[in-house]
Amino acid sequence: MIAELRAVAAEADAQVRVREILTRALRNPAAVQEAMSGFSGEEEILFEDDGLTIMYCGFDPAKHVPPHDHRMGVTIGVYAGGEINHFYLAGERGLEHKASRELGPGDVMQMGPDAIHSVETAGDAFSYAIHVYLGALKRIDRSLYDWDSGTPIAFTDENYARLERPRERKVVTPEDPV
Repeated sequence: MIAELRAVAAEADAQVRVREILTRALRNPAAVQEAMSGFSGEEEILFEDDGLTIMYCGFDPAKHVPPHDHRMGVTIGVYAGGEINHFYLAGERGLEHKASRELGPGDVMQMGPDAIHSVETAGDAFSYAIHVYLGALKRIDRSLYDWDSGTPIAFTDENYARLERPRERKVVTPEDPV
């Protein structure tokens, strides 16, 4: 798969082609999960060069990943668990929530280079995905966004840890309005 992704990364329709490749690979999410069974933790780069980064990403069900950007196109394919991506616009009055999208095993989603999103799991188990970025993700300056002010700050490990939130869980009981 890495060779195939590398071959299409520089093409004019790279994002379309990457989606096709990831969608095809995730037709059997259980097989991908088995192939990726040696990976644990939150992230690991599987491949990176100037035009492509392929990462394994695991999301802890206790955490809500802070709002951030990628500054390049990204295709995300979930192979186990589920994740909820929350999309924002940064404005004068902070971050404005625009939409959310839940992904489960076999789902593929793409974001453009200007997207700002945060991520949390869709359930009480870890979520696992393959992320394919059209560029060298670890070699560019990216931003995290303060939850309250929407102010962009440097994407560093320290800032990430400071902005990471516990996942909020609302338990709905029969008496709660839906």
